[in-house]
Amino acid sequence: MENSKSESTMSKVIMYHDGECPLCKFEVKTMQKLDIANAIYWVDITKDKEALEKSGITYQQAMARIHVQDESQKMLTGVRGFMTVWKHLPYYRRIVPVIEHVPFLLPVLESIYTLFAKYRLPLTGKKSQPSEHQNKEA
Repeated sequence: MENSKSESTMSKVIMYHDGECPLCKFEVKTMQKLDIANAIYWVDITKDKEALEKSGITYQQAMARIHVQDESQKMLTGVRGFMTVWKHLPYYRRIVPVIEHVPFLLPVLESIYTLFAKYRLPLTGKKSQPSEHQNKEA
């Protein structure tokens, strides 16, 4: 379900995700199935190093937090990144206004996400992988 990058993707939302993380993989596949409008360009950072390099995000940054580029080319991370994707998906799009309008909900969710992101590799059984840049420097 990965898309190939083309001129038509330039105005799409782009989600950079870890396709080797079991939980991330499950979540992204679920969202991809709902993306019937093909509004999201899904980039697996473990397979598409070129797209990651073009984004200006390092492998380490992409592994540390979810990154999403919106239609205006603005890069968002964490819960705000997810919300950008969710706005384009059935069911999920209903969650976004709740998060935006319930006082303190966004910061609470961001704190939970930050904690999860910090420990996601050991929690999901995935081992940390050095980037290609680290391998070249070693």
